Amino acid sequence: MQDKKNSENKEIICSHCGHVNPPGTQLCQSCGKMINENYDKKKIKDLMRYDGSAVRSKVKSKSIFDKIWNFFTSIKVGVAIIAIIAIAAAIGTILPQEYFIPLGADPLEHYTERYGTFGMLYYKLGFTELYSSWWFVLLNGMLALSIIAASVDRGVPLYKSLKNQRAKKHDSFFRRQRLNNTYSSTEQTESVVKGLQDKKYKLKQDGNHYLLEKGRLSRWGPYINHTGLIILLVGSMLRFFPGVYIDEVIYAQEGETVSVPTTDGKYYVKNEAFTLDTYDEDSGTVFDESLQQNKEMTISNFQTDISFYENKSADVIGSKPDLEKIDDYSIRVNHPYVFEDYQLYQSSYDNSQLKSMTFRLEDKDGNTIGENFEVNLDEPADTYEISEDININMRAYAPDFLEIDENGTLLSETPVPSNPAFVFEVDNGEKKELSLLQIMNSTDISEGNEYKIKFVEAEEHVATVLTLKKDLSMPIIATGFVIFLIGLFIGSYINHRRIWINGDGDSMSIAAHTNKNYYGLKKEINSVLEANNLDHMNDKEEQDKSKG
Repeated sequence: MQDKKNSENKEIICSHCGHVNPPGTQLCQSCGKMINENYDKKKIKDLMRYDGSAVRSKVKSKSIFDKIWNFFTSIKVGVAIIAIIAIAAAIGTILPQEYFIPLGADPLEHYTERYGTFGMLYYKLGFTELYSSWWFVLLNGMLALSIIAASVDRGVPLYKSLKNQRAKKHDSFFRRQRLNNTYSSTEQTESVVKGLQDKKYKLKQDGNHYLLEKGRLSRWGPYINHTGLIILLVGSMLRFFPGVYIDEVIYAQEGETVSVPTTDGKYYVKNEAFTLDTYDEDSGTVFDESLQQNKEMTISNFQTDISFYENKSADVIGSKPDLEKIDDYSIRVNHPYVFEDYQLYQSSYDNSQLKSMTFRLEDKDGNTIGENFEVNLDEPADTYEISEDININMRAYAPDFLEIDENGTLLSETPVPSNPAFVFEVDNGEKKELSLLQIMNSTDISEGNEYKIKFVEAEEHVATVLTLKKDLSMPIIATGFVIFLIGLFIGSYINHRRIWINGDGDSMSIAAHTNKNYYGLKKEINSVLEANNLDHMNDKEEQDKSKG
């Protein structure tokens, strides 16, 4: 253990050129000679990835910081975090998230009634708000930290090795490369170098030693890719900070003015009118046959005509709204109203609430008496005049009838007029009769009633459902995605090609290395060699295959 610690801090002196190398170096940074002759020969490609430079996580492990650093730089840890995120994301798709359940519904009741015990457990475990849960955000943060640590851990030695490349290399370095050859004469050295320069190679020279290189950007492709991923993850996590990402629902009945959420009372929107258009069976479109087969109403468009207001007294605490109209607009599907960083989208509509009900009064023989009377369910009147001598009084009203209490009071489950019930009193000046009216039901309360109150028709409230969206993280996410794609393209389609030529002495040695596409590199070099009447490069991998 002590030997390992000492090796972490011990500088390495090359036995060939005397260059002092950092701890953990495998190839001399100056001449390229292999320092550790016992290094696994199967890892030569991995060794050339950083030109033998030491990767911190491979040589440092003694301190707590080193252990934490090594944990996050581990490829296995990164893959494990990605796998956990993928599994968690998949679990979140088993049942709809809370955002998608009906507006105003109790989440526990909704999931229990629709999905049974599994739905109840799914809700109680917090999976219905999985993507905004603290642990899912933490997983994304750990993934970002892992990508950053791994990129720094490998990017720093890569930068140093590429910046400090030397043209002069040890003979063993040439022999180790997959593509290499030695020629008995050095007369054509300059011609070969010139031919490679014509193929856009950049030249670095040290006496009669040459390094020709192109496509270095390819080595940074994965790191550009990682940068894009980090920006994308940061953008995603910013959504959970207040004010960065907003997704709210605005419910407004026709004629109703409501405050826009999250604007601190600064803005108001009024539902001037809601329009619902349906397809006509004889519309003369290609959909006619389908429309005739579909017995249900097929909606072609729905929109809300709004007036948008700014509250001039929003900064005055306790003051009444002082609304000033800013704009009129028709919000349609995919045509939102935009203001500041917000967008108001047409989401849906609600016609489940009753606005009014019309009744008529009949005698025992079924004859209609007087005029029909209309009950406004939002603000019902106390008395309705039917004729000169008959009035109908509202004695009790339940907007959403639940049951009759022990003392005879009508109990309402909610204040929303979706299942109204009434106790009407018919007063003809001589006698008063009480009747309980519910939807599709009428019951006499007093005995021997001479009058019947009959339902005629109902009018529905049409409320618009708008979605208020604000997403300041989207430009960040889009930028990260574009950078990710750029890095993916650079890393996939650009090759880093390096050719070393030693023209010192009586012979010329050539070696070449690339991070991908050895076939293309070999073809490129061979074309220059052919022009100089020299033999093609030897390919060690092909030779090994032919022997095996």
